[in-house]
Amino acid sequence: MIIKLREAAQSYDKIIKVIKNGGIIAIPTDTVYGFAVDGKNPQAVDRLIRLKKRDDRPFTFFIAQDRIKNYAVITKPRIIESFIPGPLTVILKKRQNVSLPLIEEKLGIRIPETDFVINLLERFDSVLAVTSANISGEPPIISPYEIVERFPEIEVVVDAGMLNTQVSTVLDLTTTPPTLKRKGAVSLLELERVYGRPVLMDKGLRFNVLFVCTGNTCRSPMASGILKTLIEPQYCEVDSAGTSAVSGLPPARFAMDVVKEYGGSIEEHRTKYLTYELIARADLILVMEMKHYDAVLELSSKARTKTFLLREYKRGTGKKEVPDPVGRDRSAYEEVARIMLPILKRVAQDIERHF
Repeated sequence: MIIKLREAAQSYDKIIKVIKNGGIIAIPTDTVYGFAVDGKNPQAVDRLIRLKKRDDRPFTFFIAQDRIKNYAVITKPRIIESFIPGPLTVILKKRQNVSLPLIEEKLGIRIPETDFVINLLERFDSVLAVTSANISGEPPIISPYEIVERFPEIEVVVDAGMLNTQVSTVLDLTTTPPTLKRKGAVSLLELERVYGRPVLMDKGLRFNVLFVCTGNTCRSPMASGILKTLIEPQYCEVDSAGTSAVSGLPPARFAMDVVKEYGGSIEEHRTKYLTYELIARADLILVMEMKHYDAVLELSSKARTKTFLLREYKRGTGKKEVPDPVGRDRSAYEEVARIMLPILKRVAQDIERHF
């Protein structure tokens, strides 16, 4: 059964009845569609495991905000208050008197910032066990009609149209500092701005840096090449792009020569155009000029919290820009490298604090 989101307000009782009878529903969130069941019903949870073809990893729990304290020990409340409701899953210690399927000591809690889910949780007197709408290991499904086609056994699909493809961020609040378990819609720097200190990154995650200039032949590949000499690759993935780049060109000869003097190599680099996907993947975006900053925000206004002029990074120097050496002699490229080096060293030190 498909229920249009605009009709959902008249269907809460019907949806809750399906959940209480052990049914599976597909619901829209502020990121992707999710499969949801009664989180206290072991048979319903087992059915969801089989539907997902998933191991016995615990699901995330959607809980009405005023009931979170009944299920989990609240810690680092400032983060919770700042990002929930929202696209953040927080891992908290389970209260000893609480019993939930698959849960031992910790549970992941999330409240999407959508009126439908918030109202559903307020009306439902239990908790929802929720997971992304897909087969385990496959990309999340963003179309309600694809859900109906691939999972005909689901009792209810709430249709909100096509959704975002970015998943929620997962943050473990049981550690000090908190540990980022999965990257997602809430950026690392947003979390740190609220927490006030560096957040750890879980084993297997890497900090992604994106440098942006105009043509992606000089400044941004130089910054990328030099930063790679300052930090171990298991900690960091470095990329670059241009706001007016022609894809597939090699870097400028002087840029390659200067980076080589610093122990790096950008000979394999090929230019590419700045895209939304590159911006979304980055944890930190460092641009050379204000026009590059504006270009990033034009593609993604949410990137504001993680985008900086390279020369203003951790300095508050205003709007100092890195001069463009294109068309000039080698000394101009050497000057660019001298300007960037001390800042790139600070960037490398900051990245290492996350591990």
